[in-house]
Amino acid sequence: MREVFEVSNDNKSKVEEIFKKDEEINRGSITIRTASSLDMKEDCYFIILDTYEDRIKKAKELVKDLAKPYKNAKKVLEKIDEQENSAIEGFGNILG
Repeated sequence: MREVFEVSNDNKSKVEEIFKKDEEINRGSITIRTASSLDMKEDCYFIILDTYEDRIKKAKELVKDLAKPYKNAKKVLEKIDEQENSAIEGFGNILG
């Protein structure tokens, strides 16, 4: 399961540290992107967790005062998937 958290510039380091220090949450994938890197107008960071549902719930509770689930998470995930697929294709072309 993937969840996208919207995080202000001021809270990005705090949220990242909370996620990385938690042994359960840290076992999953943590991806951090700026909104601008995804061609989105928001002035924030997106922190994407890819882990089990119970760990997502725990993450939401741990950062409830610092970050919130992003309302348009599907759009963020689609853009990230597009970028990753494009990078994989480019790498494949290099290897021939």
